[in-house]
Amino acid sequence: MTKFLSFLVNNTRKLGILNGNYVYEVKDFYSEPKAEAYKIDEIEIDIPITPSAIICTLVNTPGMIGVKDKSEAREFIKSPKFFLKLPSVAIPHKKPIITPKDAIRPEVEIGVITRKIKRGATLDEIKENIIGYTVFNDITYPPGIKEDSYYAYRRDPTDGKVKKLLIRGTHFRNKVRDSFAPFGPWIVTPEEIDDVNSLEMKSYYDGKLVQKGNSEDFVFSIEEIILELIKYISLPEFSLISSGSVGYIGAEEISEFSLKPINNAIMIAEVEKIGRLENPTVIDSSV
Repeated sequence: MTKFLSFLVNNTRKLGILNGNYVYEVKDFYSEPKAEAYKIDEIEIDIPITPSAIICTLVNTPGMIGVKDKSEAREFIKSPKFFLKLPSVAIPHKKPIITPKDAIRPEVEIGVITRKIKRGATLDEIKENIIGYTVFNDITYPPGIKEDSYYAYRRDPTDGKVKKLLIRGTHFRNKVRDSFAPFGPWIVTPEEIDDVNSLEMKSYYDGKLVQKGNSEDFVFSIEEIILELIKYISLPEFSLISSGSVGYIGAEEISEFSLKPINNAIMIAEVEKIGRLENPTVIDSSV
């Protein structure tokens, strides 16, 4: 299995291929490994690539919409929905997630790393330009959405009358915070995965299983997500596109689900055949 990872040696960033307990340095994603190798437990793992863009997919499984049937979920949302995270909020495997004092939530997702894909590209061109897949954790602060919500006079679609309505607003304070985009530990190349749309996905927090699902539950496949994006934009090289997450165990209403922040608790996002991403949580004492 080909796994690319970036790592630090004496503060120098290198790219390598993982083979057993050793990482063999490579020049880029197309080069043969050099003879020089490093033990995996003697290096510091960095984010696999420095993303030029982080494009996240919202509510892409029935469990995240609150329905049980995938066709019903598709009718609810009609098309893939997106938001952006700043590349600067990305952190690697083992680095701490800085959490607010009152709430935190993991969202295990599949991250797709691409080369440049032009607007209007074909499905074959998309597949040719997927470098590989990584584990992405779309860290969320659930109360933050309330701070971005506001009232405005809008036409109510249910009765056609203009009235004061609560507008949910953007996903900023709940999604775009320093450390809220862990991904890694590595990138697995496409030929090593039979079907990226049929992988078990789990997340854990402080030793407890929080999420369990499968990418076969995606309302829109990885390919459909990218096809939707390139209707509007060309993807720059080293884009990171997330898949959307699975539901939560025992959650009655998904948007309300949150966990109590604990200093040095381990948050884990795990995707079958891709990897296991672990990050400790540290409560932000400055706010």
